[in-house]
Amino acid sequence: MGIDDGKELVRLKKRSLYLKRVLLLLVLVLLAKAFYLQVVRGEYYRWRARNICLRRYQVRAPRGRIYDRKGRPLAINRPSFNFYVIPGYLGKGDKPLLLENLSKYLGLSKVEVEAKLAKNKGDRWTPLILKRDLSQGELALVEERDWLFPGTMVVAEGKRCYPHGPLAAHLLGYMGEVGEKELRSDDYYPGDMVGRSGVEKEYEGVLRGTPGWEQWEVDAHGKKRRLKDSSRPVPGDDIYLTLDLDLQEVAEGLLKGKQGAIVAMDPRTGEILAMASSPSFDPNMFVKGISPKEWEALSQNKFHPLQDRCIQGLYPAGSVFKIVVALAGLEEGKVKPKDEFFCPGGYPFGGRVYRCWKEGGHGHVDLRRAIVESCDVYFYNLGHELGVDAIHKYGDLLGLGKRTGIDLPHEKGGLLPSSRWKRKTLGEVWYPGETLSLAIGQGYLQVTPLQLDLMLSQVVNGGWKIRPHVLLKVVKGGKERPWKDRGRRKLPFKRWHLTFLKDALEGAVEDPHGTGRAARIPGVTVGGKTGTAQVVAMKEDEGRKEELPSLWREHAWFVAFAPVEDPKIAVAVLVEHGGHGGSAAAPLAREMIKAYLKRGDGHG
Repeated sequence: MGIDDGKELVRLKKRSLYLKRVLLLLVLVLLAKAFYLQVVRGEYYRWRARNICLRRYQVRAPRGRIYDRKGRPLAINRPSFNFYVIPGYLGKGDKPLLLENLSKYLGLSKVEVEAKLAKNKGDRWTPLILKRDLSQGELALVEERDWLFPGTMVVAEGKRCYPHGPLAAHLLGYMGEVGEKELRSDDYYPGDMVGRSGVEKEYEGVLRGTPGWEQWEVDAHGKKRRLKDSSRPVPGDDIYLTLDLDLQEVAEGLLKGKQGAIVAMDPRTGEILAMASSPSFDPNMFVKGISPKEWEALSQNKFHPLQDRCIQGLYPAGSVFKIVVALAGLEEGKVKPKDEFFCPGGYPFGGRVYRCWKEGGHGHVDLRRAIVESCDVYFYNLGHELGVDAIHKYGDLLGLGKRTGIDLPHEKGGLLPSSRWKRKTLGEVWYPGETLSLAIGQGYLQVTPLQLDLMLSQVVNGGWKIRPHVLLKVVKGGKERPWKDRGRRKLPFKRWHLTFLKDALEGAVEDPHGTGRAARIPGVTVGGKTGTAQVVAMKEDEGRKEELPSLWREHAWFVAFAPVEDPKIAVAVLVEHGGHGGSAAAPLAREMIKAYLKRGDGHG
């Protein structure tokens, strides 16, 4: 071996040693890293691995069902498949693919999906609903080609269903997806549905129930593979309403093609037997998610189908208000039943003549005949004797011009004017001529159909103050919790005054000259009062009301109760722009009473 060969061997040995040292160093680094990962940070990465493989998802509780008083379903739940996305499982390349396939196969626009993704409450692992109630075809497509929809899952949940469509829609209310306000609390999650109106909103806490959870083993794309643990949800409580479904169908049938409202109440208890507002809407439209176009069509409709006219519509009471004025006159000692006023067809006061509806006048009229034939001049005289504040006192006692306290949201209070109200609100004094208008239910007065039905009920039930309500009982786990009336008390009216009014109201229907003759029912004694409320002020020389445009015609009122000897039902009917109460509203009240009494008192 030469000298050169020896040098080359030494050089190779040095390189080999260097390489061994580098390899040893790399092994030491790897061992150190493994020690760090498995020992120092081992618990953290074990937790993280479990967290990636296992996901806990909320399970929505079945919503409580709603029934009528006889146990017939008004709002139930049916099976439905909803489509969710979990933003945390969407990688950089996944989102464009998902958006493209959602548009292509499920008809969801990019803007729509982006808006839903923005509702994740800062938690990328909270499932967000993309589409409710998948069709059978959509469900099959999603299940067969799940690789086209990364980060998504299908969940079987209950869907709210109203089997009778628009029937009792205003009373039942409708559902809507939670908004930002609800999402600020820990009680709701994106995609939850809540009551937005009616019973659904009023009893949201009773109907909602308590959600459960499921823990699933998932793959890298968030697809569920195996259920590991779960907690069952607690269903919401069932609700039974005071509503009589048969009577509700009659009420809505009578209002078909009209704008108006019908309220039927048990005057003994305040139970609402029927509550119809027309035109109506189908609450099923809202369950799947109403489109902007559909919402605009409803909310911008000139006939206001979303308004519950029974508790939100405000109208002058017309001659129905004469019941209040008559009671005030009797209680204040301003008039006795046999006291007469002369009606020549008008009442001159303050430089003008306040007309009676009967051009030739009624002649000499006592209080009973004034109610039976609805003489305006009699009540001009009586109203002038009483003054606005005495009238206000008795209207207030009977529940007019303020919320009744019914267990429904968004009730309006209306207005029962007084001298104090005008001074405080308008900064003006009350003029005596304004009292004359109030005495026949015109002027500033604004009431709801429910308020007039309550007023009548409290007059004919012997002077008992009652609270209107729609809840009959709550049923939870087979146990019933009935509604309790905590507001029942005696009103400070003399019994014989109420008896006189009942008799006079019976005469308005049963007497030959009564204005409510169209409400007569053979074999049943009916009492009632007509009302015709002006929409626009009429000049002395204007022609017949029937010649006016329909939107200027008067609203037709009729309130009725039966049987007179033991009232079991009180009805208030309003037909907007219907003209005279005796011809437009009284026949509707008659049909309501007939339908109710022919089945007994409806408490079966």
